Amino acid sequence: MSETSIGSTSGTGSTDYRASPSTDGWKTFSSLETAETTLPRLGVWGGRSLQRDRWERLVTSHDMPASPETVWQALSDPAALKLWLGTCHGLPDQLHKEYILDFEDGEFFLCCPVEVRAPFYLRYLWRWLGIGPATSVTWQLEAQENQTRVTVIEEACNPPRDWQAWHGDGWPGILDQLAAYLRTGLEWRWPWRRMGPYAVVELAVPVYEAWNRLFSSAGLRAWLFTMQGNLTPQQSLTILMGDASGMVEMLVQEVVQPGQSPPSFLPYVNFTLRRHAWQGEVGGRIWLEPAGWERSLLQVFHYNWENLTPGLQLSERKLLASFWANAMRRANLICTGPTLPTMMPT
Repeated sequence: MSETSIGSTSGTGSTDYRASPSTDGWKTFSSLETAETTLPRLGVWGGRSLQRDRWERLVTSHDMPASPETVWQALSDPAALKLWLGTCHGLPDQLHKEYILDFEDGEFFLCCPVEVRAPFYLRYLWRWLGIGPATSVTWQLEAQENQTRVTVIEEACNPPRDWQAWHGDGWPGILDQLAAYLRTGLEWRWPWRRMGPYAVVELAVPVYEAWNRLFSSAGLRAWLFTMQGNLTPQQSLTILMGDASGMVEMLVQEVVQPGQSPPSFLPYVNFTLRRHAWQGEVGGRIWLEPAGWERSLLQVFHYNWENLTPGLQLSERKLLASFWANAMRRANLICTGPTLPTMMPT
């Protein structure tokens, strides 16, 4: 009697449950081919982040006893801008023509006008040191009786978490300087500050990956130009600032690794800088924070320039600003590719 398939009926009317031979036994159990979909494993999660963006907006206003035309001239004329805001290299009202707004202490904005409607509306993009995240600045002038209402709006996407504090507190002071200049025609720019330079760059990797790439011994040599030493509390790193600038000693005060310190669990390094000619120390901090999903911001900031003699403060501040801008560019390159570039041997 010939064999029949499983569950088939034989010629006697009884059911035969013997399995028939198959050249492809897997097809006999075809339901298992879709088991991962029909009965997924526990603990294999499907949720994933796609975006973590935040948009921030600052609106500041001041009523000034001047016509819109007079205010516009203060916003667009480089000779006027130098008296209340910064030295302007270029023309602020030339559409899509880049210019530099220079504070003459090593720090500046790279700007590009994107909408110009004289004398009532001016909007431009700017980047701190030419490398920071771009934000949008809009000036709106509204004529009123015997005065002009000046409103400035700055908008940012995924800025540093201190952005609202720094810029939010800064814009009222800037408008006050503009108003004082319009009243007197005298210079109302602030002198260079005891804090700074501040440098920031956006990296194309998340915080933990950026830390691994940049703060290993090889990473530090690549972007910070460390010549010797270790990133260890109470130890020093010798840093090459440039062929004509010489060395600077970074004394590490505190190192916080990613995930180590609540509530943010973000990494940072506190340090002081020393140079032979300084006869004093300048404090500093380097830190990382998220910038949207799978991106991060690398930042550095200095303070206590009054520790140096007055004759050195401004020139050394300019030197440090240039060094950090170049270091941030190198850090960005390291974090752009899939792997760390080849480093020089120890």
